[in-house]
Amino acid sequence: LIGVCLGTYGLLADQGGGFGVPVLALGLAAALAGLWLGGRRSVRSRYRPDRWGVRAWVVAGSGVAVAALLVRLGSLAPEQLDPPTVPLAAPELPLWPAAAVLLGLVPAFVAPRPSEGT
Repeated sequence: LIGVCLGTYGLLADQGGGFGVPVLALGLAAALAGLWLGGRRSVRSRYRPDRWGVRAWVVAGSGVAVAALLVRLGSLAPEQLDPPTVPLAAPELPLWPAAAVLLGLVPAFVAPRPSEGT
């Protein structure tokens, strides 16, 4: 996990452009190998995975949609997501990024209700 953190930092920092992708790839490979090696022992679990219904897919999809929209809007109009600090003033609320964030509220209304036994 340290490799994943260092690789992510390398991608986000200005100075880490050269080492970010290789370190992230090595960190992800090491993390996946650790999960695979750790899971080899347990062949069977008494817990069965939950079935994903339409509501669960909508919850997961809303998170992916928010992330994708904010990344896209950040590349189209980065000044909207990074307001100036000089002169000091309250930032304007950009319409499309705010709508993308509001899309993240969809799970509050469509998430499946937990069962009574849990």
